[in-house]
Amino acid sequence: MNRFLVVVATFFKEWKTTVTGWPYVLKIFGDATRTAALAWIIFQSGDREILAYLCIGLPLFAIWTGVIGFGGWSLEEELYGKTMDFILISPTRLPIILFGKTLGQVSHEFPSGIVSFGVILLVVRAMPEVSNIGLFVLSLPLAVIGLAVMSHFLAALVVMVEGQAGFFMGIIALFAVLNGFILPVGSLPGALEPVARLLPAAWAMESVWHSIQGAGAGLILRGWIMAVALSVVWFMITYYLCRIVERRIRVKATLGMQ
Repeated sequence: MNRFLVVVATFFKEWKTTVTGWPYVLKIFGDATRTAALAWIIFQSGDREILAYLCIGLPLFAIWTGVIGFGGWSLEEELYGKTMDFILISPTRLPIILFGKTLGQVSHEFPSGIVSFGVILLVVRAMPEVSNIGLFVLSLPLAVIGLAVMSHFLAALVVMVEGQAGFFMGIIALFAVLNGFILPVGSLPGALEPVARLLPAAWAMESVWHSIQGAGAGLILRGWIMAVALSVVWFMITYYLCRIVERRIRVKATLGMQ
């Protein structure tokens, strides 16, 4: 119960203190223009199923670009701003606090996702066509959870490499593809699909794709189960990475492995 309360408190703190103002407005504008370009290309192709899929994938892509790496940078700022001391003396472990931070950042990026969704509707001037709307809606929270879990992992990884400039610029786009935000996982090249199958959001997005196509409930349920199972696995991996970071802070007062 105490850990839950810490996650909630950290969530609201991060949600309130994450960057706003003109930098955030410009970020949303950049997401909107990218979304408009991609939506227009798919609209011209005439593939209504892919267009419906991107109505979810592109807003998640917008959220993803805003969240990735910010958790690691916020820990670095807290270490050198001397506020990390209060975290270290807390009985709550660092990975739990970092997870609360990540959830706060994900929620803070929701407006960017909503704007991207609205841009798609403006471009195509029609609502997405979905065969099984009920299962489609139920798949969406799992996709967001998968996104949050992988953001949590990459936030810890940012810390491990001391936030080296440029290291994650390519990963932002790569993981967006592997998570299934751009195309269904089954459409990826043969070398990428097995890697994507290791990510929880990819399975949740596959359930989104199956619900659009009207596939059987069994296939959609399999995607849900795999998304939940892999979310737990990746959370445990991140927990271990954060414990390494925590030990290094206590011993050497540094975040990275250098």
